[in-house]
Amino acid sequence: MARDRNLYVWQAYVIVMSFVSLLSIGALCYVIFQSGTNSKTVEAMKAQASDSDGKLREELKKTDLLKRVLGASSKTFDQAGLDQLSQSFSGDAEIADIQKKYVADMGLLGPNVTDKSYVKLVETLMQTVRERNLQVDAQAKREEDLKAKYDATIKQETEAREAERKRANELAQQLEQTQVAYAQKEKERQDEITKIQQDRQKLAQQAETEKRTYLTEIDKLTKKRDELAKQNEVLGKQLEEIKGEDFQYVQGKITEVVDGGQTVYLNLGRADGLRPGVRFAVLDDDTSKVADVAPKARLEVVEVNQQTDHLSRARVLPDRFPTTILRGDRIYSPAWQPGRKVSFGLVGKLDINGDGKDDRDTVKALIAQNGGDVSVDLRPDGRMEGNLNVNTRWLVVGEEFKVLGGQLDAASEVMGKRRLELEQQAKSMGVSRINLDKLMGYLRGSNDEDIVPLGSATRADDFKRRDPPPPPSKGRVSGLFQTPDGQASPK
Repeated sequence: MARDRNLYVWQAYVIVMSFVSLLSIGALCYVIFQSGTNSKTVEAMKAQASDSDGKLREELKKTDLLKRVLGASSKTFDQAGLDQLSQSFSGDAEIADIQKKYVADMGLLGPNVTDKSYVKLVETLMQTVRERNLQVDAQAKREEDLKAKYDATIKQETEAREAERKRANELAQQLEQTQVAYAQKEKERQDEITKIQQDRQKLAQQAETEKRTYLTEIDKLTKKRDELAKQNEVLGKQLEEIKGEDFQYVQGKITEVVDGGQTVYLNLGRADGLRPGVRFAVLDDDTSKVADVAPKARLEVVEVNQQTDHLSRARVLPDRFPTTILRGDRIYSPAWQPGRKVSFGLVGKLDINGDGKDDRDTVKALIAQNGGDVSVDLRPDGRMEGNLNVNTRWLVVGEEFKVLGGQLDAASEVMGKRRLELEQQAKSMGVSRINLDKLMGYLRGSNDEDIVPLGSATRADDFKRRDPPPPPSKGRVSGLFQTPDGQASPK
């Protein structure tokens, strides 16, 4: 189609040029013919030739314009060239119409196309038609694909619907069978429930009979328990009297006194399980029971002879009213026993110096220094650690409760309840009670000899300078423990 259009343009161009050429030849012949007549005719012909030349140039411009419009020229229009060329034919109505139509048609090419001609317009339109045809083909292909997918989906849905219908029929049959089986099971369950209810009624009757029997036995056992409790209380009192503090016997004696009464030797040693740091109260030599006399002094073991079984050296602790220590005086410690470890129970607030603070860490340190340990500790806030055991010998009782406003606070109430239970248990186990002051009288020396607790119980007053202990005596020892040259016997 574009080729036919170009042929029509060339034919028009040839016709126009032929027409122009014939006009030019005719005008030339006419000028030559008239040139021979007269000069006026010649001048007229010159003027006519000049007009013909001008017209020819105008026609050539028109031809060039048409060639550019048609795209037959190598030159193209830009907007400035088009405006300039249009002004040259401002009086020509046909050119003005052609230019107006050209501008309108070239608007189809868009602002970014520089080659504005009908040939370019035809090519652009043909390219657009090809692209549209390709799009139409692609769309038709997509429609075919979608239709194939649609047909496949319909087929799948139909098959799935048939399968679901078949499955529904099977489930309906299973449901019907299940309902029948359920009805049978329900009947069996109801029969079983009826049987269970009958059995339960029988069991309830038996339980009621057994309950009355057990209550009768419980009443008998309760009465027997009360009788046994009374007997246990009597036996406990008897056991407490037998193992009580008044019947605590001395554990050893002083065999030698040296260094002016500052150092003594004891008949207890390695075989008895004695170790340095254990403190004893010194009693007169005729003492058989601890409660008969008050201690006359206090000792601290500083050395246990490893070459003999029953020999150790002790220093006399400084006291406010020192009393003369003699050979044969007895020694006693509530925290130490030969061959076994003595356990203590601590109860309540333990204030050993009257400052209102709990000194249980110091008490524990003193007990540990003297070879004992703490098996149970009931603190003032009611917290209890450990339990009474067969090795628990003493229950150290601290301060009594102070009732404010006629009632105890929550912590004191808990403490009172646990303290009562612990004292009752200690009483039933034959554990003797001892007050804090009396225990400290045995375990403590003077203020300069106190145990220094560590950790949160550390006190600044405890860190004072101490004088070194006196050196061991270099004199003669008791004849029982010496060699012929007066030295200590290795055995």
